[in-house]
Amino acid sequence: MEISFNNLPIGPYTEEMWRKQWPGVTKPRGIAEDRLSITEIDQEHVLCVTCLKGLPGPELGGTSWSTRFDQNYEEATVEYKVRIDNDFDFVRGGKLPGFCGGSSPMGGRNTTDGFSARIMWRELGMLTQYVYYLQKDVAKQWGQDFIWTKAKNKQVPITSLMWKIWDKLKTHSEDRIYLTPGSWHTIKTYLKMNTRDDEDGKLISWFDGEEVCNLTLQFIHLSSQCFLVETTRLGRQIKMRRYT
Repeated sequence: MEISFNNLPIGPYTEEMWRKQWPGVTKPRGIAEDRLSITEIDQEHVLCVTCLKGLPGPELGGTSWSTRFDQNYEEATVEYKVRIDNDFDFVRGGKLPGFCGGSSPMGGRNTTDGFSARIMWRELGMLTQYVYYLQKDVAKQWGQDFIWTKAKNKQVPITSLMWKIWDKLKTHSEDRIYLTPGSWHTIKTYLKMNTRDDEDGKLISWFDGEEVCNLTLQFIHLSSQCFLVETTRLGRQIKMRRYT
């Protein structure tokens, strides 16, 4: 499945366009509210998503929807490009698209009949893999962050202790991965379902061609899987182009 915006006219990204491009879509937010548009950057038509300053998404800013696959897959890969405007304020964080399945746990819902594997930016635009999965600490309400890194160890969780000293995480580190405002970045994620009851599932992500996260996890085998498009948080504007 490949989606391009080059054949769409400059202007609002309408619900008709959205439904035609994304089969099996559910739970749209941000489209009826006119927060999506087609614009031109670097001689290409791209999808522009507006996050309203001071308002959290996706209810009040940004966008979110999921597109269900026509069948279940043991392996899947998604690749897309993202560009943050020069004046974007990263604030405390926000989300970018990824995979999910079953009940698609998110928003603090700790269900055991699904998973989600999205991407988050934190302060300074630092990127993490944000995962709800079977072995996640049941005492932890929210998903687990794994830091995207250039270091040899590609499975680095943000622990409860690290959250307590979060000011140190807000300091720029050479071995971490950051979104650069005004620049296009290519994000790619590969998901392989585990053998039933075994902890041998894989979740690998690349940033501009460099492997930055490599996790071995156990997912729930489910009756449905999907790709979740989510670009939300506090700030001004995000521009994205092509999903594959």
